[in-house]
Amino acid sequence: MDRRDFIRRTIAAAAVGAVTGPAAMARKAEKQAEKAEKANNILNYNPQMRYRPMGRTGVMVSALGFGMLRLPTDGSGRVDFDQTTPMVRRAIEGGVNYIDTGRVYLGGQSEQAVGKALAGGWRDRVYVTSKAPWWEMQSEADFDRLFDESRRAIGTDVIDFYHIHMIMHRGWKEKVLPYKLIEKMERLKAQGKIRFMGFSFHDSLKLFKEVVEYTPAWDFCLIQHNYLDYEYEAGVLGPKYAAANGMGLAVMKPVRTGLLANLPDVMRRALASTGVNKPDAEWALDYLWDTPEVSVAVSGMGSMADVEANLKYAAKAAPNMLSPAEREALGAAIKAYRSVEGHIDCTGCYQCIPCPHNVAIGYIFAYVYNNYLVHRNLDRAMADYTVSMSPVQRGDPASSCVGCGACLPKCPQHLDIPSLLARVKETMGK
Repeated sequence: MDRRDFIRRTIAAAAVGAVTGPAAMARKAEKQAEKAEKANNILNYNPQMRYRPMGRTGVMVSALGFGMLRLPTDGSGRVDFDQTTPMVRRAIEGGVNYIDTGRVYLGGQSEQAVGKALAGGWRDRVYVTSKAPWWEMQSEADFDRLFDESRRAIGTDVIDFYHIHMIMHRGWKEKVLPYKLIEKMERLKAQGKIRFMGFSFHDSLKLFKEVVEYTPAWDFCLIQHNYLDYEYEAGVLGPKYAAANGMGLAVMKPVRTGLLANLPDVMRRALASTGVNKPDAEWALDYLWDTPEVSVAVSGMGSMADVEANLKYAAKAAPNMLSPAEREALGAAIKAYRSVEGHIDCTGCYQCIPCPHNVAIGYIFAYVYNNYLVHRNLDRAMADYTVSMSPVQRGDPASSCVGCGACLPKCPQHLDIPSLLARVKETMGK
């Protein structure tokens, strides 16, 4: 800087001070001090990331969480660790401090991927989650075995956020309560082996409320939610109910296993018709971040391009961020989705289950078949239908329906469920 530049900048600074005055400068200094204090209280703080409170835990988590389920593979089903590790570390450099994995994800490879990515000092910069799969437990002792396997795979003594995985009607009644899994979680927390206890959920709002109310010890929960799933499972009321009980809320499947990140033309046209333009995935994430009760949106990322895009979106994340025009656009997209020919008007409320023949009625209609109708990709639909649906967890396919009609009086939509299941069987082949 030469002498003239120095004089010019000094005069400009003095002019600013004269205009703003001591009071304004004091307020600015105070804000800077508050910002510095906030940064000191946030793990892995990055000014380009937004952070939100995780319920009663006292922890601030990044608006964007890294979901370690949809990782890049080498073509044979094996996770490409060499590609995954730089992705995770780039997300952490961008301010992400919430890494979500599970014991059963990718056949155990997900936890291994977390361990590899966090080796060498990265572990201390993030909160790590994992999950106890009740369907793999044949006795109470299996809980501790699975927990210790998770710690070894991740390479950590303490798991920050530990879940009972995928609570559903069968698991809740047949494993969680009889095996005293909640009490076992409380013991782990008392021993300092986990910091916070919670659960992930896939069932009706009624059961969600029952689980939340079962114990005041819950610190957080993980539910599926996105702008299409405002009635599905815990739905739009789930976040509010969790927050009302002091719980932090993580949300999975913000892009509905990819559907909302690569919209069918009918939905994309509906969004564009309102005059608001943004990438498909940004629409989905903004919807969640707009919801004040949502602590962290857990997004599966399969490439470095996904990481960079999501970091860019997260830099703008804020409660109540959507404009009236953006809300109108999402409404138009929902209407377009529901208007596709053949759409089954199932909300996924799960009042029809348990089925006497174990058919996963709500999941098949609301999540598999209706998604298939908009993208017409049978291979993709079959992955949701077979890989993501097991008889022990969600239930059996449409072919297990015998037409008994036990579901008919339970459906608030008054759907002819047996006939619709026959249609699904014809389309899906099972």
